[in-house]
Amino acid sequence: MKYFIHTIALAAVLASTGLASDASTEKSVAWAEFPNWIESEFGKAADHGVTPFFNYSGMFQGSPVGGVSQNVAYAHEMLFGATFDMEKLTGWKGASFKISGAANSGRNLSTMIGNVFNTAESYVTPTGMFYEAYYAQTLFDDFLEFRIGRMVAADLFCVLPAFGLQAGGGIDGNPTSLFLNSKFTSSPNATWGATVKINPSPVVYAASGIYQATDRLGLIAYHGLDFSIRPGDGILMFAETGWTPTFGAKSAGSAHDKDGKTVAESAAAGLPGMYKFGGYYSDFPLASATGDAVEVNTFGFYLIAQQTVWQSAKSPNHNLALWGGVTYSPQLDVAQMPLMGFGGTVWQGIIPGRDQDQFLCTWLTGALGSAFAPAEAQAGSNPTAETVLEMSYIINLTPNVFIQPDIQYIIQPNGTQTPNALVIGAQFGCNF
Repeated sequence: MKYFIHTIALAAVLASTGLASDASTEKSVAWAEFPNWIESEFGKAADHGVTPFFNYSGMFQGSPVGGVSQNVAYAHEMLFGATFDMEKLTGWKGASFKISGAANSGRNLSTMIGNVFNTAESYVTPTGMFYEAYYAQTLFDDFLEFRIGRMVAADLFCVLPAFGLQAGGGIDGNPTSLFLNSKFTSSPNATWGATVKINPSPVVYAASGIYQATDRLGLIAYHGLDFSIRPGDGILMFAETGWTPTFGAKSAGSAHDKDGKTVAESAAAGLPGMYKFGGYYSDFPLASATGDAVEVNTFGFYLIAQQTVWQSAKSPNHNLALWGGVTYSPQLDVAQMPLMGFGGTVWQGIIPGRDQDQFLCTWLTGALGSAFAPAEAQAGSNPTAETVLEMSYIINLTPNVFIQPDIQYIIQPNGTQTPNALVIGAQFGCNF
C-alpha cells in the first residue's frame, strides 16, 4: 500500500508544480494531461535510443461469501525499467538490452479463501525485486531472434494477448498449471536463460528456450539478486511453434458487378488469429505431497489459441475474439495440476462511444492431483477440481490509464467441499 501512496503523492506533487512539456516553455501541465505528458517524455527518450517503461496494477477485492473465511485484500505490482536500442546508441544493428525492477506489496486473498487460482494477478512476490537484465539480437531481417541473460519463460512461451487482460491470476499472463507443475518463471522472478526464435514466414514461427530451474525462486531474502548457479539447480526447457494467420484480409481495389460496371471495393483488415503448440521438460526433481514419489524428468504439453471471429465493417475497434486452451502433465504422482482447461471471450467496443473498452468473460478449470494438497492426500481423500468463472470490464480512461471492475465465482475451492466463494473487486493501473 505504501508504494501506491508514494506513487499518487509523487504524481500530485509533479502536477501541482506545473511540469513543462518542453524545456523552452513554462506552460504547466494539467492533472488530466499528466499521462499524456509522461507518454510524450518517454517517446522523446525512445527517439534517442532509450525506451523507459512503467507499469502499475493494483487490486482491491473482497470475498463476502464462501471459502474458508471472508475477508478483503489489496495488492499491487509495479514494474519499471528501460530498453536500450543499441543500434541508435552505438550503431550495433538489431541489438538491444533490457533491464528492469519491481516493487510489489499487498495480501493474497486466495490464502484466506483457500483456493488454488489466485484471485488477483497483482499479487506477486511482495517486496522490491531486481527483475530482468538481458541482451537481445535480431539477425537476417528478423528471421532469427535470440536473447540471453536474466529473463522469464512467461514472456515467450504459452502466452496469448487475451491472457494479459484478466484481473484474476488463474490465467493472467500464463496458466497456473505451468507454475504448479514446473519451475516456470514469471514477473518478478527471473533466472538465467537463453532463447532462440526463427520466423521462416510472417505467419509461422518456432521458438525454444532453456532456463535455470531452482528452488530459490521468489525468496524475499534475495530480492532477485542471487545470480548464482548451484549444484542442486536444474534446467527447464521449452519448445513452441505457432501460426498467426489473418482470415479475410484484402486490399482496396475494384471489381465488376453483374452488369459489367466497375465498382470500388474497400480494404478489409481481416480477422487475426494465433495458434500455438508447445511443451516443456525439466530435470529438476519434483516430489509428491506424501513424499513417496520423486520425479527427476518431468514434462508437459499445451495447446492454446485466440481468434477474432467478428469485426465491424465500420470500425476495427468493434470486434469479438474467442480464446482457449489446455495444458497436460502426464506424471500424475507429482503433477499438482495434471490437466487444466480454459477459455473465454474478449468483446471490444460493446458500449457505443467506448471503442477501446473491453468486456471479458473467462472460464478456468484445473484438475488437481494428490500432489497438490498434502492434508487431503495423507487422509486418502484426494482433491478433485477447482473452477473459476470471471467477468470484468476494462474501462480505458486514457490510452495509458484503466480501471477494471471484476467479479469471480470460485467453485469447489482447492477441489474440496469448501463452500463456493464469491469475489468482487476492481483493478486499476497504468502502462507507459
